[in-house]
Amino acid sequence: MKNSNKYVRMFSNCIPVLGRDKSVIYDLQRKQMFNIPNDLYNFIQLFEEHTISEIFELCGKDNEQVVEEYFQFLTNKELTFLIDKDELELFPKLSMKWRSPAKISNAIIEISETTYPLFEKIVAYLTALGCEYLYLKIDAPKSFLLMKNIMEKLTTSAIFSVVFETPFNKGEKITDYEQLIVENKRIETIFLLSDEQLKTSSSKILITSPKRFVNKKEYFFKINISLFTESQKYNTYFNKKVFINKEGGVLNAPETEELFGNIARLTFKELEAVVDSEQFQKYWSINKDVIDECKDCELRYMCVDNRVPKQSKGGNYFFTSKCELRALN
Repeated sequence: MKNSNKYVRMFSNCIPVLGRDKSVIYDLQRKQMFNIPNDLYNFIQLFEEHTISEIFELCGKDNEQVVEEYFQFLTNKELTFLIDKDELELFPKLSMKWRSPAKISNAIIEISETTYPLFEKIVAYLTALGCEYLYLKIDAPKSFLLMKNIMEKLTTSAIFSVVFETPFNKGEKITDYEQLIVENKRIETIFLLSDEQLKTSSSKILITSPKRFVNKKEYFFKINISLFTESQKYNTYFNKKVFINKEGGVLNAPETEELFGNIARLTFKELEAVVDSEQFQKYWSINKDVIDECKDCELRYMCVDNRVPKQSKGGNYFFTSKCELRALN
């Protein structure tokens, strides 16, 4: 066979992950995934120490066609390349180290009559903590005007990305939302909740009914290098997150119950002390590899599941509700 003495290598950004029933190759650069059988995952592990000819020999003559099909699949999907033995050290694996200088990287804020007057204070506090991503939930008759005013307040801030979740109110125009996105590049997504059959030309506007939005579990999947490396040691939903509810209460996330004071009364130093506390961070390091239901799921490094993990008397982590995400894959 041609190139039989060469070695096969996965591109460093293409990482196979073993699952319970099937496996996945994460293409972190192209932000996509490829479902594969577990046999192909095991086949890929042979690349580490064996040449192409050795792989054929190890798999046996009865499996030659399958081996050829596996190689062809990986080649067609541009997941592998060939190298000589003396080049092996030139292609190291992707580092799995994840670092963030931020004490808080992302925040969810419910905009209300209580929190909106404090918005500039909240943003100042979050910016000082290193936060760059905001998810803002607005439920008001004039939500569009609130969104416009909020983006004006963020003009000189260090906030990198903003996501809005808001109902589409009567009298509003979808074109106004489209124009708002054009004028504000840091708006990542606007979730418009409406039972009307609305149409938009913007890929950043996602329209769904309020009831269906609750079950839009596909929003929990993201494939990129940052999330993949973070997920190796941390819970990608709860890690470095803060939630400020409509009363101004400070929590780790909307799904958690413990209250850590009110943003209206907290000084920055007090908020910083809250964020630094072990109790506030108790879910941050519970990654998918230590949760019973998730540890053998092939989607565990792309999943931003918002269920709160519980700990058994034996020390294992588990969920009290059934996973609804795997069905989407």
